[in-house]
Amino acid sequence: MLVSRVAMNKKQIYHLLSLILSLHVKADRIDTVITNLPKEKSDWEKWVRVGSDNLVLQSLYVTLRDNRLLSYLPIDLSQYLSQIHGMNVERNTSIINQAKYVQALLDGSGIRCVFMKGVGNILDGLYHDMGERMLYDMDILIDGERMLEAAQILMDSGFKTHKVFNPLAYPSTMHFPVLIREDFMAGVELHRLPVQYHYIKSFPGEKVFETKKESPTHAGFWVMSDTNKIIHNFIHSQLMHNAHYHADVSLRNLYDMLLLNQREDAFKALGHFKHFERKSMAYLKLMYRVFDLPLPEKLTRSRSLLIKRHDRILSMSHRQLVFHHFIINSLIKYVVLPFRTLFDKNARNYVFARLGNRHWYREHFNAYKRKFGKRREGRKL
Repeated sequence: MLVSRVAMNKKQIYHLLSLILSLHVKADRIDTVITNLPKEKSDWEKWVRVGSDNLVLQSLYVTLRDNRLLSYLPIDLSQYLSQIHGMNVERNTSIINQAKYVQALLDGSGIRCVFMKGVGNILDGLYHDMGERMLYDMDILIDGERMLEAAQILMDSGFKTHKVFNPLAYPSTMHFPVLIREDFMAGVELHRLPVQYHYIKSFPGEKVFETKKESPTHAGFWVMSDTNKIIHNFIHSQLMHNAHYHADVSLRNLYDMLLLNQREDAFKALGHFKHFERKSMAYLKLMYRVFDLPLPEKLTRSRSLLIKRHDRILSMSHRQLVFHHFIINSLIKYVVLPFRTLFDKNARNYVFARLGNRHWYREHFNAYKRKFGKRREGRKL
């Protein structure tokens, strides 16, 4: 039980959010959710903050609405979430219509594509509501080596990018710089590879296209198979974004895995993957733990410190968490990556193409300036 009579901390709020989201698979928890909802305004403010930080605020609203629990929220919060949800439905509907336009442009040149991540999940009907997922970019995997051709087609149609593409970095390039157009709600990321270059042997684009499936709700759109969505979720969250190392795992990624696991056994999907087995099983075990689901016997043999490290992360202050991320990411970027250049030609291309590009230094400096600017803002709040 989560019941507490004192102010709720971040860890308690996080577990409450997980409990609410788990109602999609454990509807008998409604009474437990009601009992544990915040009683004080300050706790509701934390609830909103943690939900927003984990990108699940809209999923929480939809879950509470579908289980007729909105009356337990403060009236102003319920109205606010309803308003944001309505705006997000309109935005996502517009983005899906814009995706049709982009697909038509690519189809006109015979370029095959698969929609990935958020847009792909919406097209595949993974969520319970159009407004449940916040969308920022359309991630589109381009077949073969036609990414540059596809980018030129979009630029000829009025799209532009604020970041200069470096052709010398092509061998290690995952996607073209984000393409934007003033009348488009979301940017367009044209992917040459579904994952970063050092994971491509484990998850090649050819595999995605061989097993792609058509959207059940939008004819003519192609999305990843459920098995590949599960694998991509793991690689994207745990490896590409380093969550296996810093253990600050996004609740949104875990929630997506929860929904995918209802469609297809994630243990079986990751077992057939046969790469990064310890890390993938640790991630899956964390998903069961976070949503307080009975652990399948086949996962009890998995051993990892990820769950303990994740618990510790939830107890960190904002300043401690920022410093923790900085140390982990710096080690990977300035120690692990240079070491990779000794034996990986794509790593060498990734590093030296950037060091030889004058635009990269300005972008790198501005990124750090933004990052440390946010740290100062965080200390003021």
